[in-house]
Amino acid sequence: MFERFTKDARTVVVDAQEEARALGHTRIGTEHLLLAITCSTGAPVGTTLARFGVTAESCRAAFDPAPGASDGHFDEDDAEALRAFGIDLDAVRDQAERAFGPGALDAPPPALEPAGRRLFGLGRNPTGLVGHIPFEPRAKKVLERSLREARTLRSDHIGLEHVLLGVLGCDDGATAAYFRRLGVDPAALRAGVLADLGQAA
Repeated sequence: MFERFTKDARTVVVDAQEEARALGHTRIGTEHLLLAITCSTGAPVGTTLARFGVTAESCRAAFDPAPGASDGHFDEDDAEALRAFGIDLDAVRDQAERAFGPGALDAPPPALEPAGRRLFGLGRNPTGLVGHIPFEPRAKKVLERSLREARTLRSDHIGLEHVLLGVLGCDDGATAAYFRRLGVDPAALRAGVLADLGQAA
């Protein structure tokens, strides 16, 4: 199937991994594919996305956790919950810092980097995450759905527009929540994309 992807569509798949890496994410989701599409310069669907307020900036901002979401650190409520199970969070922290030094629990462990990436400096990688980042099942379904979208539109290739339609056709909870944070109705955006593609044909 991948041989039917246009060069731009292939680039978006690769760029989705780079976007996930740049954000410090360990899996590629539908939202990373959408972000990569918004970063494609000169893509006809870019005009439609911009008209609906979907830009690289808005996509990146939609990754931010909602107010009250955990930032990965334990707060007093977490410590209280752990105490109910007989775990003293302060004692655990003290023991870790005695063994590994001050702030040992504050930073993530360093990622292992394949020698080739380190030697040749491949990819942009401000977070230090390296190596292959796997696709979530919902993102894999987008790529499969993009083939069906291309067939429906009687196209002999799979382009950015088909990948975008694949993203917009996702009905899983994580993708729906991401679109809510973006403030976009996927069905309305899909209709806009199809209308613009019809005018361009």
